[in-house]
Amino acid sequence: MKENIIMKIPFLKKGTKLYSIIRLKCPSCQEGNLFITRNPYDLKRFIDMPDKCPVCEQDFKIEPGFYSGALWVSFPILVVLVIPLSFYLIFDTKLSVGLDFFIIGAIVFGLQPIIMRLSRVIWINVFVRYKE
Repeated sequence: MKENIIMKIPFLKKGTKLYSIIRLKCPSCQEGNLFITRNPYDLKRFIDMPDKCPVCEQDFKIEPGFYSGALWVSFPILVVLVIPLSFYLIFDTKLSVGLDFFIIGAIVFGLQPIIMRLSRVIWINVFVRYKE
């Protein structure tokens, strides 16, 4: 079977934080899924997580309100997304400013489920390390 080209990149191999973040896996074993559903646009369950990892039993509910810290992660993600997009739309297109802001808002709104998941994964990876 042909090996996945992404797995040949050293910083994307199992055991790295980036592996867990990109694949939405448990930061402890990097095998169990962090979210119940794989679809970020299943709006009823897109941030539902099991209480524990089904593989290694790592507790995902570390303490009450733990994932409220993920808000501090989602803000820089939005800044990195919105600033270049704003510069492009405002300075490189001939659209009106109102339309530019509408487009930016629609993109941010549409990507919000993905950003919320990503910020949760990054947040738990800050506090839980990989155990071989």
